[in-house]
Amino acid sequence: MRIAYLIIAHQLPDQIVRLVRRLHTPRALFLVHINRRAGEAVYGAARAGLADLDNVVFVRRHRLYWGGFGHVRATIEGLDELYRRSPRFDYAVLLTGQDYPIKPVSAIEHTLAEGGGRSFMAYDRLPGGWVDGMDRFTSWHERRIGVPRGWHLKLPIGRRMPLRLVPYGGSAYWWLSREAVDYVQRFIAENPRLYRFFRHVDVPDEMIFHTILMTSPLRESVVNDDLRHVDWTRQPLPAILGVGDFETLQRSPKLLARKFDSRVDTEIMDLIDDRLLALERG
Repeated sequence: MRIAYLIIAHQLPDQIVRLVRRLHTPRALFLVHINRRAGEAVYGAARAGLADLDNVVFVRRHRLYWGGFGHVRATIEGLDELYRRSPRFDYAVLLTGQDYPIKPVSAIEHTLAEGGGRSFMAYDRLPGGWVDGMDRFTSWHERRIGVPRGWHLKLPIGRRMPLRLVPYGGSAYWWLSREAVDYVQRFIAENPRLYRFFRHVDVPDEMIFHTILMTSPLRESVVNDDLRHVDWTRQPLPAILGVGDFETLQRSPKLLARKFDSRVDTEIMDLIDDRLLALERG
């Protein structure tokens, strides 16, 4: 199983390094994008911490703002780089720098291998349970700084989804089969109008891949599950996981969890590592 991990990170270089090393196998490829707004210290520390691994690529950096198009641009360019670096892969997985696996790599590979080429992505048809407001795309949006600071320009000018696509949305993070990645990349390349349209969608990373795939011939191969444990019941949203969540994470059927913050609780990742090492040793 050849897995390509695309990591979109903003801070905490120690966690980026730890995440890559926990998921590392000789068959894996890691494409790491670090927000240009994070500064050179974060970028340099992450590069230095992974310098001994020849299957880690630091991709061209962009300035990312919460809710803006930069996340989509970084993801698509990461997929472009994936094709240049490793045209033979089975799955592409999109991660944040604050994700962490809660199952051994062998279990991750087994789940994907047993998936029969299916993709895993949480989604809802819009309007639906995931979001009530259709104005995420019917209005024109531009963001420059993340909430709550900065500005968000919204113009209600009556936009329509191009190409008669049905809008879908959900979690921005996914596990896509090679077939699904091929389809997405080809569809975007052949339909530049869609790319331009999503530049002014609000939080477009939570819609563009879902809309493309769920109105495609591959829609029946997409499982409505992003295989992540995320706690949306506590502030800040999503909750920062700590030692008190360890028992819940042990029982979870998911493969990954988020979000973790070493400035708040690093012991939880130590406990997860100990458990995963024990499982790997049998």
